[in-house]
Amino acid sequence: MITILSFGAGQDSTTILYRIVRDPVFRKAYVKGKLVVIMSDTGDEHDYTYRHVSYIEKFCKRHHIEFYFLRPKGGYHPNGCNGLIPWLKKNKCIMSKAFPKTCTDNLKIKPIYNFLDEYVGRNIYGRHIPFSKSKKGFLKCYAKQHGKIRVLIGISAEEKGRIAGEFTQSWMRKSLIRVYPLVETGMTRQDCQDWIKLAGLPLPPPSNCMRCPFMNEIELVWLYRTHPRAFWEWVDMERAKIKKSRSLGIPDKSNLGVHGKLLLPEALRMALKKHGSLTKKQLWEYKMSHGHCVQSKY
Repeated sequence: MITILSFGAGQDSTTILYRIVRDPVFRKAYVKGKLVVIMSDTGDEHDYTYRHVSYIEKFCKRHHIEFYFLRPKGGYHPNGCNGLIPWLKKNKCIMSKAFPKTCTDNLKIKPIYNFLDEYVGRNIYGRHIPFSKSKKGFLKCYAKQHGKIRVLIGISAEEKGRIAGEFTQSWMRKSLIRVYPLVETGMTRQDCQDWIKLAGLPLPPPSNCMRCPFMNEIELVWLYRTHPRAFWEWVDMERAKIKKSRSLGIPDKSNLGVHGKLLLPEALRMALKKHGSLTKKQLWEYKMSHGHCVQSKY
């Protein structure tokens, strides 16, 4: 059997991995058969996330766990996407609070399952057929013969509202079962932080895209203060989108940016007015305890 850990390199999924290694009772409860850890790179992760991924690669190797980090150029991301920022720049578009939230599905979830189908075909059936041609055939075949593949997902207890409903696609219903270890064991985000510290293992900051439209005002101030080049690049991308839409005849009232009608420079001005007195230390302490991808169900 195979158990997958859908790894995001944040505090929740890292806690699950650490507990699997350090806690035999936890491992027995949640890992059935072989454990495979898979993470999909959005192409806009924070530097500290990439550093943590590097550590986790070594950690998994030391404990004889397979770890796969799917880069955008690996071919598993949909529509030929080679990373969030290059894709946005190429198409002169922007992620926005006003638009449907599809980034988690396209940049994190779909690549993992695309890779998993090829992995099962190659390692279980000895056949190397691209996922686009297999159409999840290997996953369906494996589930029929061995049972559904367990997918461990890092959602903390206080965010159980993020748990998704039934799978919408037939191949998913036939092939996969989602498991939420932190929700089942009642571990909150604070519990995760405390457990990692007590275990003496590296505690990563929350993992999320550097330029996520769902970040709050304090996180916007943090980005501006600590990564000004990334912030102003984001502003340039928003301007390019607004300009492109105007050239296509879209009226200004429907021509939306990251925060809808409120463009990034004005959003920053308002955020600085409220939170500009916070020191870098205070901003970092807040950043360490707050993620902003809690809009996604998984």
